[in-house]
Amino acid sequence: MREARSDAPEVWDRVWTHRPDDARDDELIERERRSARWAWVERSLLARFGTMRGLRTIELGSGRGDLSVLLAERGAEVTLLDASPKALSQAQHRFARRDVPARFEEGDLFVPDERHLGAYDVALSSGVIEHYAGRTRTDSIAAHLRVLRPGVLIVISVPHARCPTYRLWKAYLSLRGWWPYGREIPYTRRELSRRARAAGVEGVEVVAVEFLHSVSAHLLKPFARRNVDWMGRRCFLDGTIGSTLLLFGRRGGRRCAC
Repeated sequence: MREARSDAPEVWDRVWTHRPDDARDDELIERERRSARWAWVERSLLARFGTMRGLRTIELGSGRGDLSVLLAERGAEVTLLDASPKALSQAQHRFARRDVPARFEEGDLFVPDERHLGAYDVALSSGVIEHYAGRTRTDSIAAHLRVLRPGVLIVISVPHARCPTYRLWKAYLSLRGWWPYGREIPYTRRELSRRARAAGVEGVEVVAVEFLHSVSAHLLKPFARRNVDWMGRRCFLDGTIGSTLLLFGRRGGRRCAC
C-alpha cells in the first residue's frame, strides 16, 4: 500500500484529532524534560547565549510545542508555527494551562510570513523534515535559516535510519496498516550532515541519542507489553544506533538566499 503524502492536511488532521488529558500531557512534558534531546538543546543554548531568558525562538511544524513549552518555562519568547489548526489548538490549551506565554502562527514551513524572516535567535523542529523526499529534504532545512538572524542557532531532531528498534517498529506498524504519519524517511548521520551543508548551515554537528528509549518505546512496550520508559537513559550504543539524530548549526553571516 502506498503511503500518503505526509504534508497532506488530512494526515496531520488525523494525528491531531485527539488531545491527551491534562495529566497525560504533563507526563509527556516531563518525559521531554528528562530526554537526551532536551539535555543537548539546553546545553547548546546555554553555551551559545548564556541564558534562555529573552531568547526569540520559533518551532517549525511545532505540533503541541514539546520543546517550546520547556523553553518558555525558562523565559524564552517562543513562537509556534504549524500548518494544522488542530495542532495549534492543542498547543494553546497546553500553554494556557501551564500559564506560559507564546505566539501561535498557522502557516507554511516553506512560505513564512515576511515578519518572521531573520527575526529569531533559535529555529527548532522535531519530527518534521523526515516527512519530505528528494530535494525538498534540503529545502526544509534551508527553511529554518530564513527565519534566523545571522550567526545564530538551528536545532533539528529527526529519526535515525540506523536504529534497528525504530525500523522494526515502523515496519511492523506499516505492515499492519497502523502507521499514522504518512511518508517518513529517516536520516543517516551522513545524509543529514550533507543536506545541512548544502542548505547553507555552518558549524554542522550531528549527534545520535536515545537508543534505550527506542528499546522501551518501540520494542518492549508494543511487542512484550512491558510498560517501561527509558527516556533519557544513556547507553554506549547511543552514538551509533540511537533512535534520534540531532542537528546543530548556525546561519552564516551573509544574507540567506535559500
